[in-house]
Amino acid sequence: LWTKHNWEPKAPDSGQVDLSGGVILKKEFSDPEGRLETAYNDLLLFLAAGNVPTDKGEYVFEFLPSSDLDGEAFRLEVNDRNCRIWAGNVEGIRRAVFYLEDEMLRLRAPFLSLGTIEKEPAIQSRISRCFFGPIKRPPAMRDELMDTVDYYPDNYLNRLAHEGVNGLWLTIEFRDLVSTRFTPANGKDAEKRLKKLKQTVEKCLRYGIKTYIFCIEPRAWGSDDPTLESFPILAGHNGSLFCPLSAEADEYLYESVNKIFRAVPELGGIINITHGERATTCLSAVSSFSDHTGRINCPRCGDKEPWEILHASLSAMQRGMKDVNPDAELISWLYMPQPQRFHPGDVYKLGEWFYDLPVHTPKGVVLQFNFESGVEVEAFGKKLVGGDYWISKPGPSDRFKDIANIAREYGTPMSAKIQTGNSHEVATVPFVPVPSLLYEKFSAMQNLGVTHTMLCWYFGNYPGLMNKSAGLLSMNDIADDEEEFMHQLASIYWKKEDVPEVVEAWKHFSEGYENYPLTNHFQYYGPMHDGPVWPLLLKPADAPLTPTWQIGSSSTLKPWPPSGDRVGECIGGVLTLEE
Repeated sequence: LWTKHNWEPKAPDSGQVDLSGGVILKKEFSDPEGRLETAYNDLLLFLAAGNVPTDKGEYVFEFLPSSDLDGEAFRLEVNDRNCRIWAGNVEGIRRAVFYLEDEMLRLRAPFLSLGTIEKEPAIQSRISRCFFGPIKRPPAMRDELMDTVDYYPDNYLNRLAHEGVNGLWLTIEFRDLVSTRFTPANGKDAEKRLKKLKQTVEKCLRYGIKTYIFCIEPRAWGSDDPTLESFPILAGHNGSLFCPLSAEADEYLYESVNKIFRAVPELGGIINITHGERATTCLSAVSSFSDHTGRINCPRCGDKEPWEILHASLSAMQRGMKDVNPDAELISWLYMPQPQRFHPGDVYKLGEWFYDLPVHTPKGVVLQFNFESGVEVEAFGKKLVGGDYWISKPGPSDRFKDIANIAREYGTPMSAKIQTGNSHEVATVPFVPVPSLLYEKFSAMQNLGVTHTMLCWYFGNYPGLMNKSAGLLSMNDIADDEEEFMHQLASIYWKKEDVPEVVEAWKHFSEGYENYPLTNHFQYYGPMHDGPVWPLLLKPADAPLTPTWQIGSSSTLKPWPPSGDRVGECIGGVLTLEE
């Protein structure tokens, strides 16, 4: 990250200490696994890039333990002789090192401001995804655990750590990683996959980044699955959905998770879509928007409350994980993005049963929900409603606020699923520079007591300005307003005299971006992603538009043709072309 700082020679102001005479690192903080070496080395390289000697000098950086601090919290005391850095965890030291570097970048000199500060994150888990990792989706279906490619270069991980990312997720399926008493034929290449997974976990931890496995489990059963011949009790609604309300189901879920974590005990946790996206438990028979009464025909789940079904599956998975790693997190993602293709008159109010889920989520399980799904605006006298995911409309939606408030009342940790760098709005750029819109998101998240965030889906994870914004906005001392925040952010990257113009530009970008039409049709089929290569059809061909989120068909595995001229498909019947 650091080659040469273009710092101009100048004297420190009163209230600042000059480090240019040299710095010595006094590393007294216990680090038996050596995971702070990447941070210490980064600090040495940072100072060297500013011509600050690190093999001599009288100024001392002391790294010290403190029992009153935990996690990524840290305390700094800067005086004219030394800088004392206290933390209760190696990750607090790492955060402090990066904070000190940012402060020197802001001052454009090897100076630090005198005084004592204490910081800790309000958003404790900030989980992104490896930009280089395959997505394990059609048409290629490439599984990063089945090759020898290192998708996690050291400098990339170091940059993510500087930007505040402390978790990465990757996709797995139970049937690939483990066999169980009930599924002895599964896990064919488990040893190979788990070995690669462990390597990834260990490498990322050197930079303070945990690895989370993402899944949609338990999977519904196929009609010809041999498991059901021996264990029919595992089948629920319609003989295909997974019924978690039996001792056998509990054992299957416990064993599946426990075996994964015993093989890779330092996993950060699991992000699991427990309802939505794909069929899982008997609760999948119930639409997010309907009443649940009479909709499940499973002999065990039919008369149960929806929360009882999820409680059973989540509890078994949580025990399997916690029995190996008590610090690992189970994040239950309720993927309810509707309405994805809103038309006037559509009903998109969640069923009443949904609001019981945060009341009865197993203790310690984190509940995750889409931050903007259901967000509303009015344009041209019409109500527009968005599904997932939006940066141009920061949210939160009313439904997210409702669920977060209930979760806080009942002590259920809450996670916000957002997009950080970009979204379906325009996913073909590395990131859209609109930090003020992220300020609105994170300010609302903190006000609602949100403690976790999943920063991206397969896109929106490119390192840079927006990742850095998310990291800064996750701390407990968030700026009072977006103007102040943008000045803080810009001062890291630009000279003092240029900061006001940069901030003004960001304001214009955000103001323009907020005009993006709030209809998922425009995201999914519109020209924003690749409009310059749409064929110019001079005669009407009535040719359909192509999905922007897919390279090829998930059913035929053939590439989609270029988009045609049926532009009405991306307006969604909500707006006119002129609008």
